[in-house]
Formats: sequence, C-alpha cells, structure tokens
Amino acid sequence: MAVGALLDGRRKPSAKDIADVLGRAASLYDDLMKFMDFEYSLIGALEYGGQKYGWAMEFRKGGKPLATLFPADKKFVAQIVLGRDASAEAAKLNLGNHVREVFDHARQLFDGRWLFIPVTSKRDLEDVKRLIRLKAGTKKK
Repeated sequence: MAVGALLDGRRKPSAKDIADVLGRAASLYDDLMKFMDFEYSLIGALEYGGQKYGWAMEFRKGGKPLATLFPADKKFVAQIVLGRDASAEAAKLNLGNHVREVFDHARQLFDGRWLFIPVTSKRDLEDVKRLIRLKAGTKKK
C-alpha cells in the first residue's frame, strides 16, 4: 500500500496496510503500541484526520489527547503536545540529537508545545516514550 492510500478517508486501512507503509519502522510502531497498552492500558483508535493528515492512531488518557501516531513512508510521526510545565521538564531531559532538535524548534504556544517527531530509530522511540511518560504521569496502578 502506498502512503497516499492512508490519506483516503473512504477506506480505513488494515494493520497490514499500515505495516506495509511503515516498512522497517513497523517494529518501532508496534513497540510503541505495546508500550501504550502495557504502561497505560490504552489501545489507540484509528481516526481519519482529513486529506492533509490521513489516518492516524490516537491515544487519549482521561479523555485528553496523549499522543497521535501518523504512519508515513518508512517511519511514523509521533505528535505530542506538552503544556508549559511539561515543556520545562522536557527541556531538562537528555534527549537524542534528532528529538532535541524537534523540541528546540517547536515554539511554546498558549495551548502547548506541539512536537511532531519523525520516528526512524530506536533512540527516537525511547525519547518519544520518555516524553509520553512525562506528559501522562505515573504508570497505571
């Protein structure tokens, strides 16, 4: 399946369709899906975000957005919006160069710091997990 097919709102992609688009990054995507289930008992909802963004896996905790994953060609983009306090804490984290660059270039807006992190490596994945933990708080009981 081509990436463009994930932009078509008339047909919800299957897990295989998404894995085909992700290619080598499918294992990173699966790892993050398992992390969300294990850490927070969250199963994402595949939602259509319009022709510009296409299909994305959305995770909510307590009714509030926690993270959104946008499958792309041989990667996925993790969207995490950090409030002012979480951004201040994230600034202190020892993030990899790639995620640090995304963080440093995202401005703090009144509604949060919008991070769009292309995940292409294990380091990117671990940094995304750290940011999600920071935003979500402690592990489920």
